[in-house]
Amino acid sequence: MAASTSSAAELPPDLLPLAYALLSASESASISSIKTLLDQGAPAWYQDDALGWSCLHYGAERRDTQILEVLLRGGAVWNAVDKWGRTAGEVCLSFGWREGWQIIRNEGVRSEDTTSAGDNLSFLKSELRWEIGDDGRERVLDADGNGVMMGWEEPLMREHVRLMLKDHPNAVEGQEGVSVLNVGYGLGIIDKLFQSYTTSPPALHTIIEAHPLVLAQMRKMGIYDWPGVRILEGRWQDFLLDGDKLGELLTSVPRGGFDVIFIDTFAEGYEDLKAFFDILPDILEPEHGVFSFWNGLGATNPTIYAVSSHLAEIHLDDVGLDVEWHDVPIPESLRSEVWKGVRRRYWDLPGYKLPIARMMLH
Repeated sequence: MAASTSSAAELPPDLLPLAYALLSASESASISSIKTLLDQGAPAWYQDDALGWSCLHYGAERRDTQILEVLLRGGAVWNAVDKWGRTAGEVCLSFGWREGWQIIRNEGVRSEDTTSAGDNLSFLKSELRWEIGDDGRERVLDADGNGVMMGWEEPLMREHVRLMLKDHPNAVEGQEGVSVLNVGYGLGIIDKLFQSYTTSPPALHTIIEAHPLVLAQMRKMGIYDWPGVRILEGRWQDFLLDGDKLGELLTSVPRGGFDVIFIDTFAEGYEDLKAFFDILPDILEPEHGVFSFWNGLGATNPTIYAVSSHLAEIHLDDVGLDVEWHDVPIPESLRSEVWKGVRRRYWDLPGYKLPIARMMLH
């Protein structure tokens, strides 16, 4: 999440002169002056009332890498947003200064590595309602009116399936069919696409879903009776992090690993996604297996979104997967009717970075 602005009312009176001095120094003074103020305890997180700018915003405007590094070491908040919702990284990009953006992005990588944005256990106890939005698409909202699953994602899911199955040797006519693992049923968009997009239907289609109301909806829609479908009721952690259950699961999977794996869970953060990455070498078919995930972390801010995508690439590389990114425009997500009646807008970007990952062959 982006950090919000901080006003003078939130600052102890003895720190206010130091805060103003640091903002001014970051705008025009020397690095030594900035260091002196930080050593004196000047709050690097403070943002002015006029623009909502922090010292890091002013440092970004100066396009000086040393100033950015000093401010970040001194406690500047990498994802603080001004009154227009812009981070210091975006200020760098507005000047075409990619080096400064990379410095701030890397700080985001380090800080985001240990955070988790969701509360999955609370979500699994929440009430859900299914409805048709003003855009004419199905959606699911929670009791607070937050968007949980929304039909505008269908074109993106369609592209996920197309790229995952494209040229896969087991997805062509006359072959036995791919083995699919999908974690998180949602509205069932991607599962329906897996069933219909292959010239040879999935030989095995495993779905892991934990929310009891979603499971009830799946029973009502007859998903349990789809050919080749096996539904595991519970969290993916219950099945994939338990050695005995994982071993039992894989005994029924041809070639000892799934040909295609996709994950799209709600109310889980990056820490959970990284834990899923860590088990991929154990569950993905090594020669032709393809992995992808719903890339929606930080999707209300371009800098945070870039950080999250870069972080995922680093950690996929750590476990031996090479990821290829596909840029997909999504103008539908910006149309106001998509979000009417939705309290929390979880997407605010004109493009989607779609990941396709495969095991590195050495």
